[in-house]
Amino acid sequence: MAKKEQNQSRQHVRIDDRVLLRYRRISPEEFQERVSRYRSGEEEPWVDPIRTPGEARRLNYHLQKLREKNRDLSEILEILALKLDRLLVEAKAEALKEFREVKVNISGAGIRFELAPLPEPGEIFEFDIGLLPEYHFIRAYGEVVRVEGREAAFKFIWITEEDVDRLVQHVFRKQLLQIQASRRTVKG
Repeated sequence: MAKKEQNQSRQHVRIDDRVLLRYRRISPEEFQERVSRYRSGEEEPWVDPIRTPGEARRLNYHLQKLREKNRDLSEILEILALKLDRLLVEAKAEALKEFREVKVNISGAGIRFELAPLPEPGEIFEFDIGLLPEYHFIRAYGEVVRVEGREAAFKFIWITEEDVDRLVQHVFRKQLLQIQASRRTVKG
């Protein structure tokens, strides 16, 4: 079983990144209660401090459909959306004050970063993660699987499929940029 879990964790590409992060430790009972509310529809798992509920999901859905028909137009609209989001971030700075920009190692399966005080393995945390520069916000729940030095590694134990897809796309996009940057360095 442990080997299977190790193999599953290696199926996700990891990158070093900077994200906006807000987190808190929660009890297993609170975790179960939150997930139960998401599943029953009493509460939505999506958190976005700068947009109205569902706005980013609707925009991404339409951009994805447009991308299939006209990639150039889709990319232009994505750039405009990013510029508008930056204006929203300026206007709604108060809503983001609970977030800190944090250096993390992240994948679709988990996150690792420095924190204090260090948690104990098995503890559960609620995360609100803002992917930069898109300002896409993701809510995830993670369990501490490892503590090394001043860092703790968390395995995501609950995250929507849509947010996993968004996170994986973000990781691949960032990895591509890092590869392109290293090639430019080699060419001089």
